[in-house]
Amino acid sequence: MPIYADTIISARQIITMDLSDSIVTSVAIKDGVILAVGTDLQSMQGPDTATHSFLDCTVFPGFIEPHTHPDLCAQMYSWVDISGFSHQTSVEVMNALRKSISKVPNGEWIFAFGYDPVIFPDLTGLTRDQLDQIAPENPIAVMTQSMHTLFVNSLAFSEAGIDESSEPARFGGEYVRDQTGRLTGKIEESPAMRPFLRFFDDSVKTRSNNLSKQYDRYRSVGITTIGSAGLFFRDEETVALYENETKADRLRIRNAVYLRHMDIDNHNLPKFSSNNMFGISGVKLWYDGSPYTGTMLLDQPYLNSELTTEGLGIATNSTGRANWELDDFYQLVNGLHDRGVQILVHAQGDRATREVLDTFERVLKNSPNKVHRHRIEHSALMEKDEISRAADLGISISFHMNHIKYYGQRLRDEIIGYERSQYLMPARTAQEAGIRISLHADSPMFPPNPLDLVQTAVTRMAVTGEVINEPEKLDLKDALRAVTIDAAWQLGIDDQIGSLEIGKLADFTILGQDPFHVNPNQLNAIPIIDTWLSGASTSHLI
Repeated sequence: MPIYADTIISARQIITMDLSDSIVTSVAIKDGVILAVGTDLQSMQGPDTATHSFLDCTVFPGFIEPHTHPDLCAQMYSWVDISGFSHQTSVEVMNALRKSISKVPNGEWIFAFGYDPVIFPDLTGLTRDQLDQIAPENPIAVMTQSMHTLFVNSLAFSEAGIDESSEPARFGGEYVRDQTGRLTGKIEESPAMRPFLRFFDDSVKTRSNNLSKQYDRYRSVGITTIGSAGLFFRDEETVALYENETKADRLRIRNAVYLRHMDIDNHNLPKFSSNNMFGISGVKLWYDGSPYTGTMLLDQPYLNSELTTEGLGIATNSTGRANWELDDFYQLVNGLHDRGVQILVHAQGDRATREVLDTFERVLKNSPNKVHRHRIEHSALMEKDEISRAADLGISISFHMNHIKYYGQRLRDEIIGYERSQYLMPARTAQEAGIRISLHADSPMFPPNPLDLVQTAVTRMAVTGEVINEPEKLDLKDALRAVTIDAAWQLGIDDQIGSLEIGKLADFTILGQDPFHVNPNQLNAIPIIDTWLSGASTSHLI
């Protein structure tokens, strides 16, 4: 008896991203799974088979964003928008902030997101006193685009119960003080930010609406699967909101979650592998911080430029800092590895990356379990010797590629210098070393858009028009693998998604143009026609 497909889709070309880089024109689907791929699948067309033709389109496996923060996006994209992506000048930024304050009743909290001294050179680090003048009757919290720095005023300190003697309750954060010991209003890293962020309206209704909007943002740029790199809101109500988004009439995105380590023993999330829609896949750790806060851990100091010392408020001759004592970090990584937990480690600086690899090497040397898919996240600065060591240890890398696009010129000239910029985001070197890499936007830091990441990876072009570290350009095919099959491998689900092969889930991203026949500087302009999940279009969910 013949087996008929539920659905057959046809296109000008379907790029499978399988090991042979096969290109076909038809895919047959049954029960949400790929039944066959080829050029002539008419024999699988039965009386009830639906057919869909995309004859002017190119079909890819569903795009994957392996490092994002849907919960933070849902929250921060609903704050007052003062981002350099939405405003043309620093004057516009400050006017938008002042205008928002004028609309809020006295005493109510004001939250703003996107303050960015890197994009706007004439912006400097805000101070408590400045914010007291701007918002004398309201507690205010202003988050930078990097999300590693928060600026608050005196009323915010008072509302949060923080005074001159207070210290963050957990490791890795800091309430910055001046030379007299007075709080300046600068808050570094998320552990120190939490007392302020709890005042934001996170009612179930607000969170539900904002999360749904964020899932639509992912879908609109062709993303079908995300890796949530640290779920920050993990109460039962939040889990229920995510699970609600996996219902058949709402399903737009698969979400593989990486918890913070302190939540690993008390979470109530299912295993992602049990449903392939939403659940826990591993743990996210933060070893250092951000280049734009001064908490990226370096071997040699930051440049002492006007941007670093005035705009970003980084101490002269600073080399940043680690969030961990090395032995404590080893104990944590060793314990998680022994339990078979996949580990993602945020590491930006060259010293941070080396110390993380030292830790992985020590763990793996003493462990009988050599099978893992541990990752280093962002990897802003990584020298060739460390890339070789990562390859030998089986550590993969997810590159925060649009540092190059938005901040590349200022990183090179004013933060790290030309010499270190020669190992900034070394994607090609990593790929040639045999490491399976991925690309991510780390939203809400940068807007999610896999094609934009691919464009940056193959051109290395900053918004200034300069090419940053040209030898590290990726070939287009490798860049596309980094947002499909190799990203799926990093998430541990390449047996289910990432390429279009028999037995895998029928997840597609349908493009209006063929990336291989588009000017590399126009890749991010390719139209997203639709996304499909488990053999069904998501377009009706808009």
